[in-house]
Amino acid sequence: MNKFLSLLKLQINARFGLSMARYNFRHDKKEMWKAIGLASAVLFTLGMFVFFYTYMMLGFHKAASLLPVKSTQIIITMGAASAGLLILFFGIFYILGALFLARDTEFLVSLPIKQSSVFLSKFMLVLLGEYPIALFFMLPPVIIYGTGEQKGVLYYIMALVSVLLLPIVPLVLSSLLSLVLMHVVSRSRRRDLLIIVGSIILFLVLFVGQNLLLSRIPGNLTGMELYTRILQESDGLVEWSGRIFPPAVWITKALSHTGAEALKNLGMLILASAVCFIPVWLLASVIYQKGATAQLEAEKKTINRELTYKGSLPVMVFFKNEWKGILRTPVYALNSLIGIIIGPVILCMPLFGGNFAQDADVEALYAFIRQYRSSPALVLILSGILLLFGSFNAAVSSTYSREGKCLWILKSIPVRPRTQAAGKLLAGYSISLLSVLTASLAMAFTLRLGFGLWLSSFLLSAAAIFPACLIGILIDLNRPKLHWSNPNEAIKQNFNVVLGMLAGMLLIVVLGVVCYGMLRHNMNPALLYGLIILILAGLSLAGLKLLGTTAERAYRKLEG
Repeated sequence: MNKFLSLLKLQINARFGLSMARYNFRHDKKEMWKAIGLASAVLFTLGMFVFFYTYMMLGFHKAASLLPVKSTQIIITMGAASAGLLILFFGIFYILGALFLARDTEFLVSLPIKQSSVFLSKFMLVLLGEYPIALFFMLPPVIIYGTGEQKGVLYYIMALVSVLLLPIVPLVLSSLLSLVLMHVVSRSRRRDLLIIVGSIILFLVLFVGQNLLLSRIPGNLTGMELYTRILQESDGLVEWSGRIFPPAVWITKALSHTGAEALKNLGMLILASAVCFIPVWLLASVIYQKGATAQLEAEKKTINRELTYKGSLPVMVFFKNEWKGILRTPVYALNSLIGIIIGPVILCMPLFGGNFAQDADVEALYAFIRQYRSSPALVLILSGILLLFGSFNAAVSSTYSREGKCLWILKSIPVRPRTQAAGKLLAGYSISLLSVLTASLAMAFTLRLGFGLWLSSFLLSAAAIFPACLIGILIDLNRPKLHWSNPNEAIKQNFNVVLGMLAGMLLIVVLGVVCYGMLRHNMNPALLYGLIILILAGLSLAGLKLLGTTAERAYRKLEG
């Protein structure tokens, strides 16, 4: 037990940078104030999200209190289900990065500690990282419901226990899938490829499966008939909403009921967490180390071939090297390339059957396209949607952070920093472009777009995504996260990625306002598109010049 606690303490210290924070607090005031400023900005942004989320939950609580059968507890179900699904979907990436692809795997294998203890410490580390998500989604509903129903101290104690247990089931499922995947992968020579493909398949199965489950709600009922069926019991709405994540129902009933019923549902949550975790922990004691150490093995290759040398542009060399670096590390590939697949899946959901194809909103969208098929407004709207999918690109805003301690290699290469930055930018842009292309093809198929409408939307969004990529790489170049212990921290837990996505959304808003102003003047479509392209070209040229200047200056200051 002492070894386990020491190991857990060591990993928490390394993961959250506690020692570095203490050092900066005592000796480096500049870094300390920089960290305080960044933390303040993060807290301010998070506070805005909490405010809007709380406001939305207050609205749901008020609406639920006016129903014929009072169902205000539904807000707890919504919060628990949202947190659980988010942890389940992205838990696979966190588990893979922390358990199997971390830099400290070789060091931990050499320690005189059971592999089950190493697995448990890694699992606890990931679990600690998921509690902020659980608190974000659960704290406002718990407080709103508790104050509205005038609950006592016991309610808040049970709420705390429920929040602590909430991430366990989805994380255990993610761990089980990851363990099985890595056990299979350890037997293959093409490990990285299998990890990437397998993880994407698991993610898609979970995503599509949950949405298909929701689509099984009876579609032949009118709104009032469905409403009546749901509200036949006081917990009817909770049962229907919680079907996407069953532990959410137990949490809701544990907090909304009293006495034996509350204890029974809390006991079910505890039992489910234990029943899920213990078998996975026992399985990990057998197969975890083999899957983790397999990533340290190198494939033996004996190939006799004649050496040839081909000249290539320096920009293209860095372009290819960036792609190789992404594809070589499964965590980078999963987080960078998932947008190429998830966009088409989301856009094709109405074709998966159930009620999505008959959804009133989808039918209204079809009618809008048929009515305004030749309108420039439709082209701009579709381009904005594609731009949104393309802007969620973690690769471009983590390109220098992923270099980590190997940044000195880039600095020692006899190629100008502006050229290196251009190659990295081109690689990140190509990923966004692929996301836009696949999303546009899915959109054309789902919404029955003509070739001209599809081509116009694709070309316009392809031009608009370039400035968004420029903003992302500039953010990472100015403040890269070079100190990390596993690849997951460099891309999944890198605030630069969040800033890059927020900047991309801000660009969409600004361009949307500009385009709306142009549409108000009833411009000729050719003139309208021409002006938009000129604006985007100007932004791109100015951004490229700024990137070159920033790269030359940043390379002199950066230390890997």
